[in-house]
Amino acid sequence: KMAANALLKNGKVIARSFAQASSIRSLHNDKVYELRTYSIKPKNFKEFYDLSVEHMHLRTNHSKLVGYWTSEIGGIFDMVHIWEYDNLQHRAKVRQAMTGDQEWSSKYISKVFPMMERLENVLLKLDSKSSLEQTNTGGVYEICCTEKPLKELPNTKGDGQLLGTFSTLIGSLNTSYQLWYHKSLDALVSSADLGTYGTHSTKSRLLLPTPWSPMK
Repeated sequence: KMAANALLKNGKVIARSFAQASSIRSLHNDKVYELRTYSIKPKNFKEFYDLSVEHMHLRTNHSKLVGYWTSEIGGIFDMVHIWEYDNLQHRAKVRQAMTGDQEWSSKYISKVFPMMERLENVLLKLDSKSSLEQTNTGGVYEICCTEKPLKELPNTKGDGQLLGTFSTLIGSLNTSYQLWYHKSLDALVSSADLGTYGTHSTKSRLLLPTPWSPMK
């Protein structure tokens, strides 16, 4: 009986270890998203934009671009973009590969880096109910950063389409992001009157897609 109990106990420990290992692997393999915001010097904005039109394909050769926008309201001369990675290890490999990409460095980074006043980034995780699938094009976008609890975030905002809800992994913790598509600027303004985020501190930006953005 003692031997049987010992085997049972060992079996539970082993099962628990496998479960923990599986959970760790699952977290390790979860996709992560990097939200980047570049503040461009006003005098250099057009040159930055033109260089990006010409050479951004060198960057997208390395990893998946979700969307790239100019900030029209809520920030001026800002470029906002989201990149997808399989995990943090994948991101590290991409960054290392980019460092060794001489064409990317000489034709783009070395030229645009002096044009930037500030660079910010946060690491995000996409909510399991989000797909980032876009059904319409030709409108405008809105990104909202809010302190409203993730489980209380809305999935409707006027006639806007919710493209993705993100929680913050690294950056301003206890904040979430929502990416919306609106058919027009007027539709976005109308949705702002709905008090979607209540009294929770929230910042939104009106975004316009760039020519090289997958989200149009």
